Amino acid sequence: MVLDGPPAPFRETLRFEGWIVELFVQTETSIEYYWGVDAERRRTPLLRMVADGVILAGGDGAAPAFQERAVALLAAGPAAPDAETVDYQRYLLTDLVDDLRGCTDPVELAYLAATLMLAASDFLLLAGNRWSARGKWLPRRIGEVDPDLPGRLVAGQRAVVVDGDREPLIAAVLAVLDSAGGPLQEGFMLSGKDPGRNSE
Repeated sequence: MVLDGPPAPFRETLRFEGWIVELFVQTETSIEYYWGVDAERRRTPLLRMVADGVILAGGDGAAPAFQERAVALLAAGPAAPDAETVDYQRYLLTDLVDDLRGCTDPVELAYLAATLMLAASDFLLLAGNRWSARGKWLPRRIGEVDPDLPGRLVAGQRAVVVDGDREPLIAAVLAVLDSAGGPLQEGFMLSGKDPGRNSE
């Protein structure tokens, strides 16, 4: 919903006739701002709501233009990640694989498996310069790139938690890493900042 001004912008969850209803109420400028915030995080919840939503009122006003803009922004994709960002995420994902290989505690294994599944998912979308997501939308986004990968990651996570078998999850994650340069450890270096020194 887009209003000219106050009380917008706000978000509210209500119950209407037995249904939970979420209101996302924006102004013309706030909707653009929140689209930008989502784009910086490489996620698109509000953008998708507008692009995929059904216009209930205002079809002869600004609503169609907002929907067209949302569709165009989604199609354009996120800003391309720089090589340093991709390499850093490759390094972190490789490190998680090593942690999983060396872990013996069943509780830690379960957490590592869940973390690895999500990290591999995010990395695949980052390296492929695709929009990411959370919750039920994450396997949908991954499935657009590799239809079998969500099932392989879930089966791998389950094998770790139920049987203690790390190999199916490691194989799925290594396939993701191989699609973007392979595991990264030796030779990786990340420059730091020293706030006590002036940079020139």
